Amino acid sequence: MSNRIFDNLVKKLIKHKGKLIDGGKISLLLKSSLAEDFSIQKMYKIIYYLKIRGYLENLKKNIFFVKDPDHIYSKEEIIDMFYRPIVKKHCTDFLKGNRYIWGLKALELNLSSFDAPDELSIVNQYKQATEVVMFDKQIVFKTYAKNKTDNLFKFFRKLTKKVTIGKQTFPIAGLELAIVESLYNPGMISQGYINELVKKVLRKYHKVLDVHVLESILRKNKHNTSINRLYELSKTIDPVLAEKLKGLIKKYGYFI
Repeated sequence: MSNRIFDNLVKKLIKHKGKLIDGGKISLLLKSSLAEDFSIQKMYKIIYYLKIRGYLENLKKNIFFVKDPDHIYSKEEIIDMFYRPIVKKHCTDFLKGNRYIWGLKALELNLSSFDAPDELSIVNQYKQATEVVMFDKQIVFKTYAKNKTDNLFKFFRKLTKKVTIGKQTFPIAGLELAIVESLYNPGMISQGYINELVKKVLRKYHKVLDVHVLESILRKNKHNTSINRLYELSKTIDPVLAEKLKGLIKKYGYFI
């Protein structure tokens, strides 16, 4: 490919500087430069040259960051710029139906902590998979099934809310649901952090926590262990709340 065609393509591409672009858009730009001489093999070759010359950075399969070759971006800068829009696009492209952010990240988002996690759990009605979203960041898609014929996603989705981060809006577990999901089977490394985060929530929001939401969850025979753990954590922070939780466990669950 001649330098003239390459330079012409760069001029078109640079109009998208600082933005994301996919292979389909690059294909259209290249077709306008090559006309009948276009081929998929030439497209891959030109993408390779654009990458090694610093005009494109491959963030995930078929998604590229258009950049100034004279500017070096750190991994952290790129994540801060594009993690959320790429998560949004990934879910739109590869996940059918409704969804919400689950567990610990949802709890952090309820506390306005917007850092990009290494692993983001997203509950949906159909898909279970672990997929790379960008760099070493992963999404874990999981379902919320009581058994094969009774999927509880629709019930739990009623306990969600929406949060806006920059230009992106995401459905997340509401505060009460995020607490019990976070306390469900925490890993040894994260357990201490989760307990301290829940204590922080109890100190800040104990007067407004909706015990009826916790009751509705228990009545679905879900998260008994989590509500037991919440009961133990609340004893020294809000004894009144602890007694309410104790009553719920007696009526709808069991002590562990």
